[in-house]
Amino acid sequence: MEKETNEVLRQQQGEFWLDYSQRLSTAIRYVEALAAAERAVTLLSAHAEAYYVRGTCQAMLAHYDAALADFDVSLQLNAQDAATWDGKAWVLGILGRKEEALAAIEQALALDPDYFEALKRKKRLLAME
Repeated sequence: MEKETNEVLRQQQGEFWLDYSQRLSTAIRYVEALAAAERAVTLLSAHAEAYYVRGTCQAMLAHYDAALADFDVSLQLNAQDAATWDGKAWVLGILGRKEEALAAIEQALALDPDYFEALKRKKRLLAME
């Protein structure tokens, strides 16, 4: 019973830090958002969204390799998330890895053909020389 209670508390704390990270990110407080996301990942180590949120924070702080690593872990945990594929494409595009970015966009659009950000990103990538 105590083990179950501890697990529930850990989940609740992890969800709190995940939500807090997203709120900080929305407020353009990325350093603090990253710290909160790191706490969420520690508590929710098998939670795809926690890695996605941390990856987004990493990308906003120009920590592109760390962002890609987080997006990859998120996709290992849940390959059916169009937003994570789009996030990966975003970072790959920033790094000039156009073909890989387009492949990630295609994954996102296969999951959600109307995903607006992915459609815009694909258009921009195709316009790149």
